[in-house]
Amino acid sequence: MFEEEIIKLLKKTGVPASEEQLEIPPRKEFGDFSFPVFNIAKEQKKNPIEVAKGIYDKIKIGGIVREVQIKGPYVNFFLDYEKVSAYILKSILREKEKFGSSKIGKKKRVMIEYSNPNTAHGLHIGHARATMLGAALSNVMDFSNYKVIKANYYGDFGAQMSKSIVAYMKWGVGGKPTKKSDLWMWDLYVKFHEEALKNPKLEEESKEVLRKLEKGDKETVATWKKVREIVLDGIRETYKRLGVSFDVDFYESQFFDLGKDLVKLALKKGIAQESQGVIATNLEKYGLPNAVLLRSDGTTLYEARDMGLAVKNFKDYKLDSRIYVVDVRQTLHFEQVFKILELLEYKWAKNLFHLGFGFVSLQEGLMASRSGKVIKLDEFLDELKQLAYAEVSKRNPDLDEKTKMDLGEKIGKGALIFALLKIEPEKNITFKKEEIVQFEGDTGPYVQYAYTRCNSILKKSDKWKNKFSAGKMNEHEINLIRKLSEFPETVEHSAKDSRPHYVCNYAYELATIFSTFYQFSPVLKADEEMKNFRLTLVQATKQVLETALYLVGIQVPDKM
Repeated sequence: MFEEEIIKLLKKTGVPASEEQLEIPPRKEFGDFSFPVFNIAKEQKKNPIEVAKGIYDKIKIGGIVREVQIKGPYVNFFLDYEKVSAYILKSILREKEKFGSSKIGKKKRVMIEYSNPNTAHGLHIGHARATMLGAALSNVMDFSNYKVIKANYYGDFGAQMSKSIVAYMKWGVGGKPTKKSDLWMWDLYVKFHEEALKNPKLEEESKEVLRKLEKGDKETVATWKKVREIVLDGIRETYKRLGVSFDVDFYESQFFDLGKDLVKLALKKGIAQESQGVIATNLEKYGLPNAVLLRSDGTTLYEARDMGLAVKNFKDYKLDSRIYVVDVRQTLHFEQVFKILELLEYKWAKNLFHLGFGFVSLQEGLMASRSGKVIKLDEFLDELKQLAYAEVSKRNPDLDEKTKMDLGEKIGKGALIFALLKIEPEKNITFKKEEIVQFEGDTGPYVQYAYTRCNSILKKSDKWKNKFSAGKMNEHEINLIRKLSEFPETVEHSAKDSRPHYVCNYAYELATIFSTFYQFSPVLKADEEMKNFRLTLVQATKQVLETALYLVGIQVPDKM
């Protein structure tokens, strides 16, 4: 946030500096920011220490910079925290929930596709990662002035769906769901695979259902729509529980023919070739394996359908870019799709991005939906809710049951979302529910607790007024102000890099620094001037924590 001021000072000395060149020193005695001069010295063919001294001699201290020092080949800048504190705290309390937002998106239209469940069964924990990652990225980019269109692409066709249809026809027709509708259908889906091991003819029945579905058999289509809606009703209920919504829904069944014209164009341009009725791409010279676009029976594959969907989306929604939040197993698929669209001379193809994410697994291994060896999202949320409820009950035995259950829900969901988002998307996750719901450590409840502590301090305070700086601040106050000042930059980097975990990790770091501040800097027992200043710090911290948690999709409880 203050790098710009430092760069202005450097440029006044004639140094062609940029914010990217500034570094955060490893030790506090070296200042708040350092400017290394190695590259300048190399260009000027001078000793780096002499170059640093030359810059130092020309700098005129002013604004937020109180002191400049040189340490070898580094020019070190020390901030005036009286001025920094006043600027930051006034900005936070003036802008409130808008603090940290920016205009970097310039109203560019971006579609973010995420969640993408199969309508054969409900959501598992892997879907939760896709869903919350996409939702958080949507929030961050919207906060950064992008025009975000949130899209969900349902897999509602194919072998999995036909097996669910057979299961429904054999064991579900006439019966009403005995539990949440998508979980009821999941039980039937699992039963199909269990029975198919004993009766292989079931697999043939499902293939026949798929053939009928592809031909448009009225009775089969009607059953397919009914099964799909049963599952979708349950999935939508889960989305509502998570606080997730979409601007547009796409279904795989809508796009079977959409890519056929593009396949013809690929043939015409020599990007693809036909052999015995099969049309495949020519991508080997671009370092990618060839991919089949059209089967011999004239039906399209995923590549062609995704190409067609992209072309339609850019036309219908006037997009500037499109982001696919899909697991890392699809990396090659998207590389092929993007390359083909580029070769078809769609200029916007360079603005297609795949945000891949790693697997979420049980401790004993990867999940398998067909066997039921899977962490069902609703059931996992219920378990986390009960664990959080137990902790809340222990800490607040006098609370009424409804309040404790509501808090358990908020804290349990927050624990899951934080655990899913705090890690770089590409890395795999193994869940241990007892650990992620802890009120201590790198967890969602820990960050939520820091927020409630701020809330509690402010509620206990008598009449007071904002004070935005203090004559002499201790290191804990300075650390907290410094961290608060980093929020806008964190959000900006998160939007630019498509990395919501930056905001998640920032929230944890802010909570940790606040806890240390609270431990060593008495707030309500301080003298009036210092109390007012520290309460202002608490108020600002509460606001930034609330905004950061909102951006990653976590609710803030009033108490814990």
